[in-house]
Amino acid sequence: MAVTGSSRNRLSELRKFTITNVFANQYFGGGSYTVDGVDYANSNPLNKIIYYLGGIKYVNTLTGTTSGTTFSFTPEGTGNTANFLNVPIYKDPNKENIFSNPKINDDVFIVRQELSAFDGNYKLEHVKKLVDLETYAGGNYFNIVNNT
Repeated sequence: MAVTGSSRNRLSELRKFTITNVFANQYFGGGSYTVDGVDYANSNPLNKIIYYLGGIKYVNTLTGTTSGTTFSFTPEGTGNTANFLNVPIYKDPNKENIFSNPKINDDVFIVRQELSAFDGNYKLEHVKKLVDLETYAGGNYFNIVNNT
């Protein structure tokens, strides 16, 4: 079962950086399903050019009412299912390099403690004697050292 469709012309991706009018010298050759390049043996530069990119066969028809670019490839299946695509994956060139701004959630609040670390110790102002301090816990234990 082959996957077929129409595409934009991708022949320019195989073009060499040479200036020549000879068709065989303008593009990389030796194209097959395993090698990217133009299939010169089956191509005619006047009406049909066959080339391969990423294991996909492209056919540029240059004359007639069916002019345009078509592609085809046979997907590799696994097990008994023929619908599983291993390679190659077709990428829509019109949707490449589309970037958007990141989505920012500005409704995130960080709740920090509003109480001071010494807030519980303010109750010590009511302690008048050292004996009261030894028995006062207030949720904490105090180590009283005699420095005299």
